[in-house]
Amino acid sequence: MRKRSRNRTKELFYVELKVAGEIPLFIRKSVLHKVIAGLKWSCEKRGLRIYDYTIMPDRLMFVADTAWGSLREVIESFQDFSSKAVLKVMQAERHSNQADWMLKLIGRMSTNSNALSIWESSPIMEKLIKQEQHDKYSEMIVNRIIQNGWVEKPEHYRFCSSSPKHPLNGWIVEGIDPWS
Repeated sequence: MRKRSRNRTKELFYVELKVAGEIPLFIRKSVLHKVIAGLKWSCEKRGLRIYDYTIMPDRLMFVADTAWGSLREVIESFQDFSSKAVLKVMQAERHSNQADWMLKLIGRMSTNSNALSIWESSPIMEKLIKQEQHDKYSEMIVNRIIQNGWVEKPEHYRFCSSSPKHPLNGWIVEGIDPWS
């Protein structure tokens, strides 16, 4: 009899990662590139499978599961990696007034006493049990940018899975039933 892996989940989740203090970190191109690189690394090396996503100035929202391992562990790994990478970039750009006040605010908002973190301590993770839930959250993710008045159609926003030129092109799981 084979031993079952307790970490592997065949469940789909809606995940929302908020920047501590809702600081609009992702308006900085250098920071955005680090976060995107972290997502790609998580897909390639940690088995993260993203179905829909949007990167907003102060948060990252996506529907995902994992090919192997625990989604919570993958998210924690991504948060740790991206936090260190973003803080390193921000330290290098400290001469900029914008980077300086953001770093100061992150220092005040960080809930981890051992190390600074750009993320709020607990990500929002909601299990999606039915296809209707998946559809609802996917629609909400891509329509959030329309609700905020940034674009008229989600395909016009580059950092959304609806855009034909989104930066995670090739890493998004498309056209399969996530429950199969």
